[in-house]
Amino acid sequence: MIIAHGDDAPGIEAAEPFRRTLKVLLSPLLHPGLESLAAGFSILPPGGKSEVHGHPEGEMFFVCSGTGLIRVGDEEGILSPDTAVWGPPEVPHQLINNGSEILKILWVLCPPGREAAILHSSSQAIYRPQYKDAK
Repeated sequence: MIIAHGDDAPGIEAAEPFRRTLKVLLSPLLHPGLESLAAGFSILPPGGKSEVHGHPEGEMFFVCSGTGLIRVGDEEGILSPDTAVWGPPEVPHQLINNGSEILKILWVLCPPGREAAILHSSSQAIYRPQYKDAK
C-alpha cells in the first residue's frame, strides 16, 4: 500500500495567465513499483485556468470541490463536486475556474508520464511517502 498526503506532495505554483497549483501524489518517480498511473491535484483559484494542452497519456479528472468548466477537444462541460471526466490521449483540454471558490481537481494519468515535468520543476528536494504493507 502507498499512502500519499496532499500537504506533503511535491508541486509547483504556475504563474499568470495560467495561475494554479499542481501537486503530484503518486508517480513511478516517487514510488518504486508503481507503474500503471500517476495522480495529483490541480488547484485553481477563482479566475484561474490551465493552458490548453494535450499529451500522450489519457487523463481522468475528478472534482473534489468548487465549480468550473472543462474543455476537451471541441466539447465543454460543467464541473461540480463529485463529477468525473475522461480526456483521451492527445486531445487538447483545459480547466477553468469560473466560480467564486477554489476548484480542486484530482487528476489521474494513464499511463504515467507528464507528471515528471511537475516533479522536475518542484522546489521540494525530498518527498518521502508513507509505505504500509498490505497484509
